Amino acid sequence: METYDSTLMQRFCQLLAQREADLRSMLQTSGDLPDPAGDTGSHGVMDFKDVAMEQALATVDEAKAGHAILELEEVLAARRRLADQSFGYCLDCGEAIDLRRLTALPAAALCTTCQAIHEHERTMAMRR
Repeated sequence: METYDSTLMQRFCQLLAQREADLRSMLQTSGDLPDPAGDTGSHGVMDFKDVAMEQALATVDEAKAGHAILELEEVLAARRRLADQSFGYCLDCGEAIDLRRLTALPAAALCTTCQAIHEHERTMAMRR
């Protein structure tokens, strides 16, 4: 298994900085969305289907923004791990994270085994 080493720091620093910029841009853009309850557009009158569609779109946009906020927190945490040289190691077990995983998900804080455990626990908690 290939793992992260300090020679890759610049590459991951750039990847994380770009993702941070993308997420911040997305969040700024989502703040410019019209209010579906208060904007009837140029038509002046909206029927029930239009209102329902606007509300559905607003809900989707809100979910996307929530996901972007969580991902931004993960990216910022990964950048801190890069700075303190703990990047590339699982926060739970301390083992090195496979480089393929880090390449696909630069903000990954857990190895695949620990990530699977967390997801299983989350699924079990949701079923209760």
